[in-house]
Amino acid sequence: MDTDLIQTIIFFLLVAFIPSIVWVIWLVWRSDTNLSFSSLAIMFFWGAIFAVIIAVIMGILIPGFSPREIASTAFFGAVILAPITEEFAKPLGIRFVEWDLGNLHDGIILGATAGLGFAATENLLYEFSALSEGGWGAFWVTALLRSFAACALHASATALTGQGFARASIGGRSWVIIIPFYILAVILHGLYNYLAISGSMLYFLMAMLLALGAIIFTRYSSSY
Repeated sequence: MDTDLIQTIIFFLLVAFIPSIVWVIWLVWRSDTNLSFSSLAIMFFWGAIFAVIIAVIMGILIPGFSPREIASTAFFGAVILAPITEEFAKPLGIRFVEWDLGNLHDGIILGATAGLGFAATENLLYEFSALSEGGWGAFWVTALLRSFAACALHASATALTGQGFARASIGGRSWVIIIPFYILAVILHGLYNYLAISGSMLYFLMAMLLALGAIIFTRYSSSY
């Protein structure tokens, strides 16, 4: 394989994935969790690979059950469909590391880690698209914004469902208890997307503040 091509691939992967990894480290640092590195790695790559595949498949199937005039709109795709499918797919991997859940904070961290893995793959796709359509200026603007807001949103939203998983697993409760946390995650994700695509600079800034506020709350929720 051409050396330049390999270096280019590595460059795009680093720009897309490093911000998410830094967020994971920040969330785990001084948090009330004893999660193993293997559990965190499994959740990160679950979010980056398998959750993306599941969300894409659901995104293809669900519009088929919706009126065509609704399913074809950008609003439906970004504000309704994406939150429903992505917040369903991202936390599913917790079932594979359920043995490592020791407290509610573990569920928060595992959910957030899956969200950050998902965000990393999204970063790669959006950044490459920005480069193709708008050049390097668009690439770096997209990379910067997604490194903060998009990563923060995916982490904090899925952290909610992660807490629901932990409550069900540790407390021996019915898995139905996860549903309210999932709904909250969908609402948070949908609200962020609505503000981000509104076309208003004020709403866009509100989306940034919402995402960063949510991740700070998530960090506080998982700390001592």
